[in-house]
Amino acid sequence: MYIFSIECNPHIMTIKKFLIYIAAIMLIASCGNNRQGEEQWKLRTPDGAPALTLSIDSMNIANPFIYLDKKNLIYYMTGDGGHVWTSKNLRQWTGPYNVLQLNEEQWMGTSPIITAPEIHYHKGKYYYVATFTCEDVTIDNVDGKDIPRRSCQLLVADSIQGPYSPVISETPLLRADRACCGATFITDEYDTGFLIFSHDYIQSREGSTEIIMLTKDLSQQIGEPYIMFSASENPWSGKSEINGKREWSPLMDGAFLFDTEGMELGILFTTEIDGATALGVAYTEKNHGLNGPWHIEPEPMLTGGYGQAMLFNDFDGSLVMVLHKEINTDGKIRYIPQLIEMDSQFDKLKIKGKYIY
Repeated sequence: MYIFSIECNPHIMTIKKFLIYIAAIMLIASCGNNRQGEEQWKLRTPDGAPALTLSIDSMNIANPFIYLDKKNLIYYMTGDGGHVWTSKNLRQWTGPYNVLQLNEEQWMGTSPIITAPEIHYHKGKYYYVATFTCEDVTIDNVDGKDIPRRSCQLLVADSIQGPYSPVISETPLLRADRACCGATFITDEYDTGFLIFSHDYIQSREGSTEIIMLTKDLSQQIGEPYIMFSASENPWSGKSEINGKREWSPLMDGAFLFDTEGMELGILFTTEIDGATALGVAYTEKNHGLNGPWHIEPEPMLTGGYGQAMLFNDFDGSLVMVLHKEINTDGKIRYIPQLIEMDSQFDKLKIKGKYIY
């Protein structure tokens, strides 16, 4: 009866209604603040201007990378410069948008040169891996030429739309005295993270594709990199001399790992032949693991100005390669993203033809 009489007391009821009202107001305000927080990180263009919508064959993006958000059925494309574009059909793209959160306290600064970025999903978070060049810091001098700090870095975000901040801010993920570029992030069957990257030939005089294991939190490298293969092992790169002997190119960049439905692991890479970039591929048997031995195919996959390539599956499950094609118009270079349908049903990756939307 005592409890009942308390509940029925009109003064107590008035106080309860008031408290409920206040709680409701606070809840609404909290939701509003959350929405404002979400609004803060919505995709925005660099200058605040309205986003553009362009067809893919009219875009100028070097080293394009495409990630399919299967949950929301949206494609995200990034490339040199670090901006992101979105699409529902791979033909029309809207952007560019900012997704990176950089500041002066980070080793790359607020305005680094960003090249060859990728987006990966790992253990509930999204990772943005790219090459960052900080021209304000010199790490070496080779043949009288200063080598700026150039390294590959992982940035992390809770949402694919960002904001992405470095996993480690103060120092590069890789050794600070080595110029590294063109990294891709992979994991093994134990969810251990690795970076496959290139040691820049401008510093090393011979580019190489290397792999390094990362700590569990992806903030540091473990041990020293293992060289998977080097530029001089490529039988077809470089240029032909008068006597017919080929002079190999020191360029080795843009690694991307894949596997076939056969028993092969493959790596796509970029080099050059007769003055133009070209796409090559190396293979090893799956049971050998990432350490190989790796064997470069005797012929290039694509020549004539094709740059760094990656593979993804579209909405329908078709395997697609995206890479850029260099177009020289009156001395001005443009990088046009290209989509090519691929086939990996057997031991080797093969080109099926131009991608049909």
